[in-house]
Amino acid sequence: MSDVALAVTQTRYALRGYTRDRSALVFTAIFPLILLLLFNAIFKGNTQFDGRNVPSGAYYTASIISYVITLVSFGSLLSRITTARERGLLKRFRGTPMPSWIYLVSEIGRTVVVVYVTVALLVVVGVIFYHVHVSAYLLIGLVIYVALGVSCFCSMALALAGVCKTADAASAIGPLAATILSFLSGVFIPTFLMPTWLIDIGKVFPLEHAARGLQSAFLLKGSTGINGVDIGVLVAWTAAGLLVASRNFKWEKSGAGTN
Repeated sequence: MSDVALAVTQTRYALRGYTRDRSALVFTAIFPLILLLLFNAIFKGNTQFDGRNVPSGAYYTASIISYVITLVSFGSLLSRITTARERGLLKRFRGTPMPSWIYLVSEIGRTVVVVYVTVALLVVVGVIFYHVHVSAYLLIGLVIYVALGVSCFCSMALALAGVCKTADAASAIGPLAATILSFLSGVFIPTFLMPTWLIDIGKVFPLEHAARGLQSAFLLKGSTGINGVDIGVLVAWTAAGLLVASRNFKWEKSGAGTN
């Protein structure tokens, strides 16, 4: 069996495990949907984006999509990889004839599928309940920013997995980081309500740029939301994450010997 076929098979097993894990389904699929409903119940009508009055339904559909990207690609992946390492599963994978990198590819593949399925669900809810208008421009921006966002936050998860000492630490850091970044990046609270210094801090991190690109695609008629600065920041964080991961990623639990 070729490496590609092995990766596809392992990804399928990873997805099967996901569908059997009720807590994972609730945390990564149902919870974002609840957030979308809650924020639209709180911020009814219109909000502001780039000085324009825009529908809050479309604003929060885009915002919660960016939150899902962070939560699943960073928080969930970080927790799964660190837990597998600390339980000795990664070491066992390295002892099998299957190339060890296939495990990481399968986990990232699972992440990609879960993110895109959840995003599709959120878009459908936005269209049905909040009159989100889907256009070719929006779809182009959506596909590009989801792909870049997943790549960016997966690379960051791999990088941080090398320094997380325990599974409990990884399980706490992921969701906490996603939540804090969401408050800093205009995901949960529109930026016109935030102080300038807080907005400036948010711009340092990739979530602000993923969120802003998606919001532009959803809110600005005839726009894909694609912006050179936003794309550049996401690519830069992706490269930095991969660089750190290539140097610090560990296959054995802390104190177990060499990587």
